[in-house]
Amino acid sequence: MEIVDYLRAARRRLWLIILLPLLSAMAAAAVILVQPTMYMATATVDPPALVGGPTAQYTGAQGVTQFVAAFQATAGGPLVRNAVAAQNKVSTSDLSDRLAVAQRGGSPSVTVTFTAKDKTKVAPVVQSVSALTLKAMFSTQVDSAQARLDQATADVAKASDAVGAFTAEIKMADPQKAYEAQLNRVNALIQQQASMRAGGNAVAAAAMSAPIASANAALDRFGPILNKYNSLTEARAAAVANVNLAQNQLAQAAGQLDAANPAKIVYTAPARAVDQTDTLWRIVASVAAAAFVLALLLVLMLEVMTRGRTARPLGGAAAGDSARTAEQTGSNRSAKAIDGAPASVPARARH
Repeated sequence: MEIVDYLRAARRRLWLIILLPLLSAMAAAAVILVQPTMYMATATVDPPALVGGPTAQYTGAQGVTQFVAAFQATAGGPLVRNAVAAQNKVSTSDLSDRLAVAQRGGSPSVTVTFTAKDKTKVAPVVQSVSALTLKAMFSTQVDSAQARLDQATADVAKASDAVGAFTAEIKMADPQKAYEAQLNRVNALIQQQASMRAGGNAVAAAAMSAPIASANAALDRFGPILNKYNSLTEARAAAVANVNLAQNQLAQAAGQLDAANPAKIVYTAPARAVDQTDTLWRIVASVAAAAFVLALLLVLMLEVMTRGRTARPLGGAAAGDSARTAEQTGSNRSAKAIDGAPASVPARARH
């Protein structure tokens, strides 16, 4: 079958090529148009104070990327999703299918979009998702900082108790001051002895040797006491430094949580009906194109079937005509032979 033959067949069945795509497109359009109206709401999270600042949680060249990734992961996680579903009486499957979280260009701003049949639910859902996501991201930092502060405070109390127990054991409120006082006493005795010697009072100077030796012996006993006392006070000082650090971290985390207040950085647009025009034209065009191709295939198949049915009768008729032609030719030859016989007899007789 040549292309010209196919084009002729297509023109004979032009009604099929036109009607099938038209009916298919109308059916697809009807299916879309009878669907209930869908509504959509969008919340925009604009967190300039949460990303890139010197005290921000997300800093550096990757701060924006890290914030957006963390927001998307948290918003799609079970903690936020289950809470949003419970607050707004929607199913988690609807949230999975109809909730979208996207970055706005290369900025740290994020859009949260939800689509549903119920117009009254779409805006509360995006507000809940935004608020709960921000809370989950930044309240955990406050909780962690508070936990570190509590531990550091407990360490200070423990170190202070250890210092108190040791000073009670050695019966010294401040071993360092006691050591300095004993050292001053030794120095004073030595100076007094030197003065006596300089004044020519050798006997009195010699008598000072015993008190000086006793004072030095008492001073030597302070060595291990001071070692342990200094170790305990250093541990207490380190615990106090950790408290100060934890307090600063808690203040920063609290500041970030305050900066993440949804009332300050989340902006929700009113709910609106979803425009189905683009979807309608896209689906109708796809269905019509598929139906057009199907119609062309049907025309080809019908033409092949039609040619197959007409080929057999035509072949039988041609064979019958050939037989009749051969029979007629033989008959004509026989007639010519019969007609020529009488004419030849008188000719031979004349000779």
